[in-house]
Amino acid sequence: MTVKVVGIIGSPRKGMNTDTLVSRALEGAKSSGADTEKIYLNDLKILPCQACTRFPAPDYCFFHDGMDKIYQALLNADALVIGAPAYFGSMSAQLKLLIDRSNCLAEMIALPDGKVRFISRLEKRKKGIFIWVANLSKNPEPALVSIRLWSKYFANVELLDTLLATESDLGEGARNKKEYLEQAFNLGVLLVQP
Repeated sequence: MTVKVVGIIGSPRKGMNTDTLVSRALEGAKSSGADTEKIYLNDLKILPCQACTRFPAPDYCFFHDGMDKIYQALLNADALVIGAPAYFGSMSAQLKLLIDRSNCLAEMIALPDGKVRFISRLEKRKKGIFIWVANLSKNPEPALVSIRLWSKYFANVELLDTLLATESDLGEGARNKKEYLEQAFNLGVLLVQP
């Protein structure tokens, strides 16, 4: 069975640092026999979460827009490469929109002790890597908190590793730095390994 790896690019700049590193990870996956697909979030029209007071089941949302493509990718992919630039020390609005609109991918279950737990409605478990591209930002933790929460409770993704590309615009840019390109390629290979 061929592994399906989807790259989700949260940068508005095609051909630049984030796009290049996600593409390189997809090349690594493809070199190990995977089928790959790339989705540019900036090309999709995604409405912000409207905080509906009802649960949309059996759908994932009441609104049908560019997120329908993301929901299908999350249902069908075996692995994800998620890339985003650091905006204000966290992540781009494009990726934040995707995360916010994933709210109804999980059900909130009340526990006997009064606490709640989120259970993903997506049965298929996926592998994933996160690529964070920053220029001046040095602390990835704000972005990692969101991506880890989304991965674990909503998208049913086992986040295997993270590529942190800092000082990305210095010199020739992260997209031309051999160490980042090699790391991205190797992480793509990792996604395909059993």
